[in-house]
Amino acid sequence: MFSWDCCLLLLVLTTTLPLIKFSLAFENAPHQAPLHTNEGPPKVPPIDRAIATACNDYAFPHVLCVRRYGAFIYGEFERKVRNVIGDTDTYKSTSMPEDPSFKYVANATFLIFDEERGREILGKTPALEFMFSLEDDAHEAPVYVPLTNELYFSRLHYHFLPQLVVNLNNDPPTLSEKTADPPIYAATGARYRGGLIYYATIGGHEALWNYSFHPSIATLNVTSGKSETLLNNYYGYYFNGIDDLDIDNAGHIWFTDDNYGRPCHVNTEAPQINTAVYRFDPVSGFVTIVEDSLHEPNGIAFSPDGKTLYLTDTSAGVAVIDPDTDHVPDIGYNETKKRTVYAYDLNEARTALINRRSIYLAIDYVPDGIKVSREGYIITATGHGVDVLTPDGILVLRVQTNFTAINIAWTGEWSEDLWVVGHSGAARIKWDLRGPIIL
Repeated sequence: MFSWDCCLLLLVLTTTLPLIKFSLAFENAPHQAPLHTNEGPPKVPPIDRAIATACNDYAFPHVLCVRRYGAFIYGEFERKVRNVIGDTDTYKSTSMPEDPSFKYVANATFLIFDEERGREILGKTPALEFMFSLEDDAHEAPVYVPLTNELYFSRLHYHFLPQLVVNLNNDPPTLSEKTADPPIYAATGARYRGGLIYYATIGGHEALWNYSFHPSIATLNVTSGKSETLLNNYYGYYFNGIDDLDIDNAGHIWFTDDNYGRPCHVNTEAPQINTAVYRFDPVSGFVTIVEDSLHEPNGIAFSPDGKTLYLTDTSAGVAVIDPDTDHVPDIGYNETKKRTVYAYDLNEARTALINRRSIYLAIDYVPDGIKVSREGYIITATGHGVDVLTPDGILVLRVQTNFTAINIAWTGEWSEDLWVVGHSGAARIKWDLRGPIIL
């Protein structure tokens, strides 16, 4: 027969015994934190969820490993957009209050995203050396001259005509100025071949120090100091601003033409034709368009085998092109526009581009100057740093600089060093990566 008294006794025991056990356990653990606090326990990610970690055998945090490309951020986070040219937000400016490991990113020189490849590139003792403080202007067109063991680069400043030259024969290297005859104005891209520097320029002025300038491709004989203009128009049109160039194995010059001359205040002419990429034969003089879908084509570089061409679109750097605007503002910035590296195959005749694909969206600023290593890695200057990518655009590592990096160049007998120039500074990277040998 069912007993309600037994049921009641069972109910009392089952409800009070757990409370008695909990009370005894609480009394026996006087140092335990109270169950309820106003602040709550600190939020710290599990060790396997922290983004930044030490890389074995490297000084911490000089070299830092980023776990799983930072794909998961623990807790709340925010990267506040800062649309200010030259002072944009950066990856390291991201706020991650619940992941204390990320604070070390700001103090790291090298960020490794792919540890196996990253170690091969950096070697045992990587270094970033700040070499020169420069004027508060953009500096561009770095190019190494093996004949004299010098690095040439330019300063983008109204009326400034000399080239800046680093003498690498001195220890430490020294900086001086040299002016070509006739002068080369506002160079932004350069390559060296056989005693000549081939320059891409965005400068334009009808009467500057008794010279007339238009955006052009020009050469500089480093022995004589004499320059020669090879190309300065497209069937009577001024180019907008020939920003960068590379030279294929047949000697043809491939170059980008964008709108940045006027807002850099080194070109007095408004754009006359659309932005584009061209191929130029310096022997015959023939020039032809090869790509016109990029908004602001900028950096350009061939792969070591010459079968792939890499181009950057930097239209996040916004240029005013209205010819009726007399006082053109500086380059603006809008992060929602293009900040992309593209790869193209060349057709069998090596005369046209095919199979375009986007391979990398810059994590900071825009991918401006671009070069390749002997091993096929892509290196691009992107704001407060230099990014190293696989040929497919996978981010391997980032070198963080204390100035805005704009362009880069290999130097040294074996192309063993990479120089970085930009706003207000120049630096040198020492690592195990090597550039192509240029004679």
